[in-house]
Amino acid sequence: MLAWLLTKALWLVPLVLQVAIATVMLQRKLVRVFPIFFGYTAVVSAREFVLLFLNYSGNAYSVVWFWGEALAVLLSLGVIFETLRHILPPYPFLGVVFKLVWILGGMAAVAALLMLILSGPRTGADPLLESIFLRERAVRFLQVCLLIIVIALMSRLGLTWYQYSIGILAGFGIYSALDLVTLEFRDRHFLGGDTFVLIRSAAYNLGAIIWAAYFLPAWTRSPVEHLPRTNLAEWNEAVADYVDQWYRRS
Repeated sequence: MLAWLLTKALWLVPLVLQVAIATVMLQRKLVRVFPIFFGYTAVVSAREFVLLFLNYSGNAYSVVWFWGEALAVLLSLGVIFETLRHILPPYPFLGVVFKLVWILGGMAAVAALLMLILSGPRTGADPLLESIFLRERAVRFLQVCLLIIVIALMSRLGLTWYQYSIGILAGFGIYSALDLVTLEFRDRHFLGGDTFVLIRSAAYNLGAIIWAAYFLPAWTRSPVEHLPRTNLAEWNEAVADYVDQWYRRS
């Protein structure tokens, strides 16, 4: 009974938090700033909400989970480049950083493939499902690498922990690091099935809590993520948005 309650709590907490985050993003007009992260939040929330009403052993549950997971992995990859666009200054020479990210992504895919091969074939494994898991590991690895790189370069890039983009990256990076460790332990048979599910859910809860800590508080600072260069109408709109946010917090 206790395990069932814990499982339900770990499932419901991030669902509630992400619905709240999506709502706040709409209210603060942050959807225009982070459209891919908003899409990820909406997709994951919608999938988990639908799964609440489906039979776990039914075919509909598998279909919703499968396609929802595939879309979530794709959007997770898009969030990486979305956060990079806000984190990196608009200098041409920083294009090499984007190339580095692509290289790391390739390395992550190769590393995940090697781990999959070394772990041996699984009885009754679905090739398409294994392909999604492989890409998920690659994205997780890339998110962890990006978090490490950004933390190392924060002072040089003039970044602060108050920025939404840093919060998004921190949530994904910490969750991804814990998730990769959990998957590795599972493949080496150090964790049972129920323990694996609980730890993995707890890791995602931690990521959702980090995002909530950045997006939900009314006092959260909203630093300028970008400013238009020449269009005076856009300048006026951006300044008006930040003045309005300051007024609501006062």
